[in-house]
Amino acid sequence: MVSRVTPSGTSAPARLGTRPFLEDVRDGALAALPASLGTPHSRVVFTSLQLHFGDPRLHYEVWPVRKTGRLELGLHLEGPREWSRALAMRLVAHADELRAALGPAYELEDWTASWCRLHRTLPLRRLDAALAAEAGESLAALIVAAEPLIRRLSPAPASADAAGRRRGRRRR
Repeated sequence: MVSRVTPSGTSAPARLGTRPFLEDVRDGALAALPASLGTPHSRVVFTSLQLHFGDPRLHYEVWPVRKTGRLELGLHLEGPREWSRALAMRLVAHADELRAALGPAYELEDWTASWCRLHRTLPLRRLDAALAAEAGESLAALIVAAEPLIRRLSPAPASADAAGRRRGRRRR
């Protein structure tokens, strides 16, 4: 771990920029995932990390929100309203199973008019290796608990190609 000397002469963990912090979160989460889940696709988008297993509209996200002073960890359902709501309702039916695996801190909510999320927040502290490790462990725990359930419950979404055409783009 990189340290720096504080004005009082003691050492403190080095502050990380947002991208290196999110990369450390990703690396920690990936290292903790069982091989049976496969390796998710990952990307850093602006100031958030997203991981998904094939459909980016259904992704796990870590987002340090400086405006609110919170670090969000969640499963985001960002498809058409009917798709997002149908999957969210299927998750509600398994709330006890999720609560047993994740604890009571996670909340399932409508986030926008068409998107839903299962998420929790932590206080946003200094972006350093310790917080990255904690967030990576929490993200891995969420994926281990939710992904097998998602795979059993997920309604067949509109294909990515069809979604791309609706937005005026084609995926290759």
